[in-house]
Amino acid sequence: MTLNGGSLRNIFEDIDHYNKAFLYNDKVGDRIGTMQRWCQSVFTKDIMPKLNVKIAEGRQLRTLGVGSGSGELECHILKQLLQKYPCIDNDIVEPSVELSAKYKNYVSAHAADLKGIDCHWYELLLEDYQQKREKDGDSSKFHLISAIQSLYYFDDLGKCLDDLYGLLHEGGMLMIVLTTDTSAGGNLMKEFPILGSKASFEYSDVNASHVRRHFDNAGIHHYDYDVPIRIEITDCFAENPSPESDLLLDFASHCINFRKTSDDELRNSFLKFLGSDKCTEKRAGGRLFYKGDWGVTVIVK
Repeated sequence: MTLNGGSLRNIFEDIDHYNKAFLYNDKVGDRIGTMQRWCQSVFTKDIMPKLNVKIAEGRQLRTLGVGSGSGELECHILKQLLQKYPCIDNDIVEPSVELSAKYKNYVSAHAADLKGIDCHWYELLLEDYQQKREKDGDSSKFHLISAIQSLYYFDDLGKCLDDLYGLLHEGGMLMIVLTTDTSAGGNLMKEFPILGSKASFEYSDVNASHVRRHFDNAGIHHYDYDVPIRIEITDCFAENPSPESDLLLDFASHCINFRKTSDDELRNSFLKFLGSDKCTEKRAGGRLFYKGDWGVTVIVK
């Protein structure tokens, strides 16, 4: 099994292709809708009451979004917070210009629902955002920090987690969402480390268990929640698969045009494993659903 002479390209080398694959995965899997329903139930009833901060009259709850993407999930969380905190100051750190634009459009389109929230966009990597704060002499802290499906791309996850924890006010909350270690993504990277290793690409096989283990080792309590996510991938195995199904395959493999650029051995092995019970749930009519479960880890300082 080889990298086909180096022809496989990391999906993160082409941010436009990555965004296209990511957004299509979200659409097919209804991940936004699933998480919104989860927020309305679990976040509102169980997690939000754990936010142990008191905001003086006339002051704002301070929130930070790390890798906020197009904003739908983050804004849904903020809408729940508005029920208790009518004034919110929200920093958004999202390096993708395209996704930041989608976030801004979403805020404009839902201005009535988001009244009371002041948003500040930083089209920067988290490291650059932190450097900017240091340069500006900004030592302010946050009451809530959320990182939804964005902590896969750090060379030193432990330092990143410690830095985020250090940005919290006492009583503040850090909420991190990543795939679970038993999800298809986690199993694929274990089976095909050549696709997920940092030695090859800029991606790591980080999942929710790594975050939980880090805080366990630091003696910091955390609350854990798992959210089942299913994405139909039946067409990935069709004789004549659609271009859209290839986006699903690219996202699962972290490679651009994986079907065309991988060698026969790697492609066949990958598809066989992708269709196995470790990655896929089989339903009536031969339909196949990718197990993309998310793990939510909540830490209160």
